[in-house]
Amino acid sequence: MPKNQVNYAKLLEGIQNVIKRGDYLEFLKMIKKIRNNYSFRNTMLVYVQNPNATIVKGFCDWNKLGRGVKKNPKTIFIYTPIKHKKQKVIEGQQSVDGREEKERNNNTIEIIEGITYKRVAVYDIGDTYIKKGNKRIPILDDILENDTTEELYKALVEISPVPIIIEEINSIKKGYYDKTNKKIVLKESLSQDDKTSVLIHELCHCLYDNFVYKTERNKSEIFVESVAFLVADHFGFDTSLCSFGYITSWAENNIKEFMNLSNKIKETADEFIELIKNSKYKQEKISA
Repeated sequence: MPKNQVNYAKLLEGIQNVIKRGDYLEFLKMIKKIRNNYSFRNTMLVYVQNPNATIVKGFCDWNKLGRGVKKNPKTIFIYTPIKHKKQKVIEGQQSVDGREEKERNNNTIEIIEGITYKRVAVYDIGDTYIKKGNKRIPILDDILENDTTEELYKALVEISPVPIIIEEINSIKKGYYDKTNKKIVLKESLSQDDKTSVLIHELCHCLYDNFVYKTERNKSEIFVESVAFLVADHFGFDTSLCSFGYITSWAENNIKEFMNLSNKIKETADEFIELIKNSKYKQEKISA
């Protein structure tokens, strides 16, 4: 079996182990902690190989920052996309009686572009040292958001494309997105923190959830819960409403489907966070 297939099989096995152990929530927390703009898949690869990693870079990148890699480091392997071009010769057409005619003088060359993935080694900052003569360089500063959940809630209201209705709901539901009537309803008796948490969840359904809920309910909920958790965590809001108990049975049996979903989760969370940061309410707070 080719090396890439063996490595991919190991990745799938590692992810299955994470799911079985119930560590998915811990993995989501690592996405913020690791502070790299890696794909969801590469972040999962880092987590599977070193759950305690924080800042991860390649040998050359560490050198540029004035840091060297220690002897016998814990090597972490990820995959980086590489564009490639390949020439394909298009030969002559078949003759009328079906025999192939190679009209060599009329051959054309088609350039086919594609992407391959190369396995590369990266290292956690714990396996590096500051080189002699270099000063400690702040690699990535934490951007701490000191908003209360009420301020985050106001920013969410400002970016919502549909009205947000507060009313008493006679069910166990804490809120819902009504796609037909284009509105989000939140339960009146909720605390401020719960209102903020539910609004993040329902806005994610409203803005980004394009799954067919009747046939793709598990995918929809895993997607929305994961994005909601990452957004809340970014703004320093520890929401207790995110629950991933149901992920085990679905993801364990559909691990490749889960991997296809994974990049959409991270990309959507990044987009949602930027939307909140760029909201009129947030900009007014910054300029005040």
